[in-house]
Amino acid sequence: MTVARRRRWSDKEIAQIRRMAAEFPAQQIAKKLARSEAAIRVQAWKFGLSLRSKADVAARPPKPAPVAKQPVANPTRPVELVVAPGAIERALGVYEQLQPHDPSVISQARKILTEHIFGMIGQGEQDAQRLIVGGLAHLKALERDHATKSRNVQNRRKQDVTRA
Repeated sequence: MTVARRRRWSDKEIAQIRRMAAEFPAQQIAKKLARSEAAIRVQAWKFGLSLRSKADVAARPPKPAPVAKQPVANPTRPVELVVAPGAIERALGVYEQLQPHDPSVISQARKILTEHIFGMIGQGEQDAQRLIVGGLAHLKALERDHATKSRNVQNRRKQDVTRA
């Protein structure tokens, strides 16, 4: 499995996003910077920038009168839609590179990582790198605990056999 290498964001690119965000849609900024539209949206979100153009804002109809809001059971934030899936995939890629695993192990690791990373997001973590490292550390701790338990079971079996 090959993992795409990601280019770091230069200060110049970030400055361009800041300048262009209010004037141009994400698609045009992405073409100009040779980046994906999703990458542009993530960077804009990180810096609290709106990607709506001024023409879009001016053409928007007036807001209707406020209606009593119903509580939302599962709010969707950019971190849950963009950052979390990317962190899960990156962590799985690194996990597989460190030591090849069966597809069944990878499938189980994906479930564990998804639960753990969304738990971290629920606790307020939004940094993709911290989510990746936290997920990998969690998988390693589970592997270590599983190996310890397996050794203890084997040692008990050996003791039972020697006693009999």
